[in-house]
Amino acid sequence: MTETDAILTALMNRRSIRYGFEDRSVGRDIIERVIACGLAAPSSKNAQPWRFHVVTERATLDILADVVAGASDVDSYVPHDPRTGEPYPHYKSTVIESAQVLRDVPATIWIENLGAFSAGRRTLLAAQQQALAGALAGYGLELMGIGAAIENMWIAGNALGLAVSFLGDVVIAESEIAAVLGLQNDLVGVMAFGYSSASPRPPMDVRSFSDSPRVSWHGIA
Repeated sequence: MTETDAILTALMNRRSIRYGFEDRSVGRDIIERVIACGLAAPSSKNAQPWRFHVVTERATLDILADVVAGASDVDSYVPHDPRTGEPYPHYKSTVIESAQVLRDVPATIWIENLGAFSAGRRTLLAAQQQALAGALAGYGLELMGIGAAIENMWIAGNALGLAVSFLGDVVIAESEIAAVLGLQNDLVGVMAFGYSSASPRPPMDVRSFSDSPRVSWHGIA
């Protein structure tokens, strides 16, 4: 397999693993290599809008799991339709599942958005209407950079033999998590790392993308 093929295979094999974790720690050297890949991610204006909080202490992870599981409305925490304010009916809450992942994994990286362009969600909520469109564009650019960092760390973790998942719904307990970790800005979510015996789904089939409704071709036969 060529280096190019190995990279493409790694991308197509990426999966979320949330169970089957072994009682085995992740070494600091491994975590440092993962973080280095996150820090190397591209971001708009090279703003690097992230701060990574590494938590491996079992007692702290258990505390964080407790505050997530104990948050209000855990059973109904799903994306909401901004046009109605109502939850989308086809989604189910996974907050309790995410809390259990935190109890099972040996290593986590909590991701804070420094708000390089938007100054954070609270500022957006208070923004005047005429300023909001530009501010939301900046917020989107922050999250795009953070998403790139997450993907980099995910693939790096897989390459180093780790099972990985990203838990975004832990934001339900943002204020409590901020108090534990000393966050001063928005929490985006947490990446969970460990060694797992779980068998992920088969790799993606590139051929299936030719008929995907998620792809539109313009000018390419």
